[in-house]
Amino acid sequence: MTAEVEVRRPHRRRLTVAGAVVLAVALVALVAGCSTVPSSGPVMFEGMGTQSATPPSLPVLVNGPEPGDSPQQVARGFLDAMASYQAGQPVARRYLTPAMSERWQPDQVLVYDSTPVPLTEPKSGKVLIDVRKVGGLGVNGDWTSARSGERLRLDLGMTKVAGQWRVGRPPSGLVMSIYNFQREYESYNLYFFDPNFEILVPDPIYLPIRSHVETLLVNALLRGPSAWLKPSVRTAFPERTTLAAPSVTVDGNVATVDLDPRVDSLYEPQRRYLLAQLSWTLDQVPQVKKIEVTAGRAPFSIGGNGGSNTTSADQWATYDPRVAGAAMGVYALNDRKVVLVGSDRTVPVSSLAGHRVEARSIAVAIFGERSSPGRLGPEDPRGSADWLAAVSTDGRKVDVYGANRSAPHTIWRGRDILEPSWDRTGKLWMVDRNRGRARIEVLDERDRLGTVDAPGLNGKDVRALKISREGSRAAVLVQHGNRTVLLVGRVERGEGLAIRGLRELPVDLTRMTDLAWSQLDEVTVIGSEGQAASSRALQVSVDGYSETPLTGPDSTSLAAAPGQAVVLGGSDGVLQREDKTYMWSNQGAGRCPAYPG
Repeated sequence: MTAEVEVRRPHRRRLTVAGAVVLAVALVALVAGCSTVPSSGPVMFEGMGTQSATPPSLPVLVNGPEPGDSPQQVARGFLDAMASYQAGQPVARRYLTPAMSERWQPDQVLVYDSTPVPLTEPKSGKVLIDVRKVGGLGVNGDWTSARSGERLRLDLGMTKVAGQWRVGRPPSGLVMSIYNFQREYESYNLYFFDPNFEILVPDPIYLPIRSHVETLLVNALLRGPSAWLKPSVRTAFPERTTLAAPSVTVDGNVATVDLDPRVDSLYEPQRRYLLAQLSWTLDQVPQVKKIEVTAGRAPFSIGGNGGSNTTSADQWATYDPRVAGAAMGVYALNDRKVVLVGSDRTVPVSSLAGHRVEARSIAVAIFGERSSPGRLGPEDPRGSADWLAAVSTDGRKVDVYGANRSAPHTIWRGRDILEPSWDRTGKLWMVDRNRGRARIEVLDERDRLGTVDAPGLNGKDVRALKISREGSRAAVLVQHGNRTVLLVGRVERGEGLAIRGLRELPVDLTRMTDLAWSQLDEVTVIGSEGQAASSRALQVSVDGYSETPLTGPDSTSLAAAPGQAVVLGGSDGVLQREDKTYMWSNQGAGRCPAYPG
């Protein structure tokens, strides 16, 4: 039994930055299910809602230096002026020397962990900043978390001008506390294509909430992807494309984007890709329902659209990074049967009737029992793509099941095989821990095994690996001594497969056991802060900017997917499902929960 995902705009929760605020202890009741979970009738699925209210922003609370201000007073005023975003930073410039006021071009944001920032004056007129750095934004608005122990150290170069102290050495970017950054900036995704222009890939950035968001989004899209993601994606915009008009205008829920005339030379397919990127990127702005695209004020239209140059994200749902038509619902094991878990009942999977599946983990292909994205022909040796992979209880082999198989087929053997992960192209990613010297291989849609080039993972103690829905990123757990680290790498698809650009995401857990992609830009992990502590679930943004704890039950496994509810496999053998109110409901007995993917 399968169901199709409703194609709609991806939602996400507003996250809380790690370490920025003290979380109050919430009393969350587990919503107990009926004593008997239904096992027949149609299976219902519920999508998850969103909590995305924008916090209020405060105006700049200073007006400039006063005559006779001390070096520390001027330095403090300069920092206070940067605490609230202003285009061009006119107030902050009043604290600079005249020469620096004209030349200063802050092109990044530097974020520290406390407020107010401590200032020291080791000698008269020399003001220093030394504070723990949390992270910062690059030129295009992409977030980079600070390294462990990294500090932000600045000498503001205080200088006297006509007898008044001024800042003579301003930093290369705006400096603000994490509290102010949370208040002033909001997260968005830019959308680029995979190398084959088959699916969109999100690239998170952060923009000031009191700004012309539509224009900033389009300009960021035109500049291209972040340096980290760039090797794995492509863009339909010609190099050096700019806006022909000063800004993107919005009138009656229609955003008008006037691009420079060079885009008018694009072929029809390139035009479609360009419109898809623009539509999905601007669809995140609530007041924008449609976009009108022009090139040097001339209509930029495509065939099959009635000559219209107006479009919307719904028109490009086929490029949905959550994968249009993906199977919906959680699969699990119960009494050696594979079952499908809905919001109201659990039913055995009919295509596996008669199969007794004994496994320590399972993985379901993105298209579920339909299994194939429609690219396999009569020459396919399997008849139809397999859809279920099961790791034996001793972890030494992987069996696959398909609609046309009378018995499972063993495809891989190892010493300690982790839960596999299917990607949208039908490839099955498998990891053998191999006594702490991991090897990673992929089985393609024609039963051919290939080794993954993964510097930093091959030969390491890998504990979990999951590929994102659109197939361009990998989330990995690796054991380093007595702590587990969460890494995200980009998937590069050329002559072979590779995972490169690994970056560690800071989390408040020292021991993690399972993970899954819960949103397009978010990973959920299960772990604890020590060997004896109970396990808990934590949602972490893919760039490491933020984390949000889930107040669920003590768990040993989890299942998650973009736009769908998190399901936890409890240590008591009971499945718990998060509902739209972010409470938990008993889904009955089961283990090894897995969403398709």
